[in-house]
Amino acid sequence: MTEKRWGECKNCEWWQIEPEAAIDNQTMGLCIDENLQSYQLLVSGESGCNRFSKGTPAHAKGSSSRPPTSKPSR
Repeated sequence: MTEKRWGECKNCEWWQIEPEAAIDNQTMGLCIDENLQSYQLLVSGESGCNRFSKGTPAHAKGSSSRPPTSKPSR
């Protein structure tokens, strides 16, 4: 894994959170990376991985539900 690709979810375009949620370490949201969508990964803002893509998180109602009920919005 290269360090250049790793980053926290709160700074990733593939992190989707509730419409009114704050972009914060403790905020929970859905990972919407195309290769990971089938797993319905619910992750916090301070989670991170090597599929990181710098950007602004997406927003959709149901992104923090257990299990998530939202569809990827990108």
